[in-house]
Amino acid sequence: MQNSEKILHKTKTCPIGNGFYLPTDQAWGTLKVFHVYQLVLSGAFFILFISHMGPSLLGKTNGALFYYASTSYFFITLFSTLFIRKKFLPFNPQAQLRVIFDIIMLGLLMHASGGITSGLGILLAVSVASGGLISGGQCSLAFASIATFFILGEQVYADKTDAFITTAYTYAGVLSASFFTIAALALVLTKRVEASETIALQRGQDITNLQQLNHHLIQHLQSGIIVIDQDFKLRLSNTAAETLLNTPLTLDSPLSTISTEFWQLFNQWLQKPSEHSPCLTDTNNHTRLQLHFNQLQNTDKATYTIFIEDLSPIDQQIQQGKLASLGQLTASIAHEIRNPLGAISHAEQLLSESESIDNEDKRLLEIIHNHSNRVNGIVNDILQLSKSEQILLEEVPLEQWLEKFSQDFKEQFGLPASPITIKFETPITNINFDRNHLKQIIDNLCSNALKHGQLNLSKPTIRIKISKQSASRRVSISICDNGRGIDDTLSKKIFEPFYTSSKTGTGLGLYISSQLAQLNGANLNYSQNPSGGSCFSLLLPSSIKPNIK
Repeated sequence: MQNSEKILHKTKTCPIGNGFYLPTDQAWGTLKVFHVYQLVLSGAFFILFISHMGPSLLGKTNGALFYYASTSYFFITLFSTLFIRKKFLPFNPQAQLRVIFDIIMLGLLMHASGGITSGLGILLAVSVASGGLISGGQCSLAFASIATFFILGEQVYADKTDAFITTAYTYAGVLSASFFTIAALALVLTKRVEASETIALQRGQDITNLQQLNHHLIQHLQSGIIVIDQDFKLRLSNTAAETLLNTPLTLDSPLSTISTEFWQLFNQWLQKPSEHSPCLTDTNNHTRLQLHFNQLQNTDKATYTIFIEDLSPIDQQIQQGKLASLGQLTASIAHEIRNPLGAISHAEQLLSESESIDNEDKRLLEIIHNHSNRVNGIVNDILQLSKSEQILLEEVPLEQWLEKFSQDFKEQFGLPASPITIKFETPITNINFDRNHLKQIIDNLCSNALKHGQLNLSKPTIRIKISKQSASRRVSISICDNGRGIDDTLSKKIFEPFYTSSKTGTGLGLYISSQLAQLNGANLNYSQNPSGGSCFSLLLPSSIKPNIK
């Protein structure tokens, strides 16, 4: 914090020299305490004098002066209460005037009671000390000088006018010296207070900066963090925890209401603290989460932390490793298969051109031709999957991309009009995805919807819906058709390799699409369309992106 920012929260209590700064509330609080002291002291002098209950020395040499001085002292102090409460005057003039007024009034009361020998002069030391604590700095010496001037001036005046039988210059000198001693001590004390205040302010700013830094780091961690107290209620969480749990988190919420799975695993960990890293699968986000339970040490009350790790990046890296190995294997297998496959296909073509082959043999050649093409398609699909191990994440303008895809899809199948209708339930600008992978996934899903998901082939309909989950902020691209749908028992196998219900399919389309989605941190899911037909949803990664190179 800069000096100018400090001064905004402080008051300069002494206008002399470099000044002495106090927190505004503290400065006014000290002045109020001094005002109460003035009010009690002046009221005591006034009541004791008019009631004749006080010591005989009060006003013994000049009763009229003591009466008028004590009356003025009390009522002016009482009236000044309004200035303290309403703050009609700034702090500086109020503080200086009150201390000077106190010195003058006590000096008059001392003179009216017999001078310095009356003992009332010692009260000036209280005024000087109070002025040093209120204003501090060089103002302490100024108040001591004013009090000394009044003490010595009163002695000189009494000596010249023979107001008293004896004078006490020695006592006045000692008392004046005590004023400067008190002022010097007050000056040293205020310097130390100011230094301590500066150090405390700096420490407080350091703590604030550390708190802001900790909050920033916690909120921007990719790992979710949950802190619960001894009553198992939420005390702290970050954005990643809300995203991974797919639910908003509020303070004081019991862990059992946040997640029943977390609560069960936490209770198991309390019984066996050595097993502190369980894994679970979030059915909503289709991601694997790993939990780390810990209890904070050196705390007055039991405090527990739960670290939530998203295993999707690790799974993606493992998947990439598998695909890399598969690519090396399939490249060699394809080379070995394609050579004899090419020879078989070439031989089939030569035999089919012969005029001496009867119809029965032509049927056998047709079977060889069809299955050769099917094997060749399988090899191509596997090679395509192996080549997809490297991805390039980039920003894709989704709306423009889908419009272009719709036109390309129409031309690809030679349709008079595009069967695709696009609906944005939530405005989405850009997504982070590999363009080639996105094209391959959407093209495969729309091709399946066109070939296998239409009740009326003359008027095909494919609906693409884009929405966004409120809690996890994940974008969903759904491709739905109006066909008969997929049986529940078969829907669990559709993402397995080489599984197909079509006589001409390879069974790798949905498997490859699912693998490509996982490479990009997304998930491909199937659900039955409530209005009939099948619906495949590509759930894109949230703002916490996988670290894929």
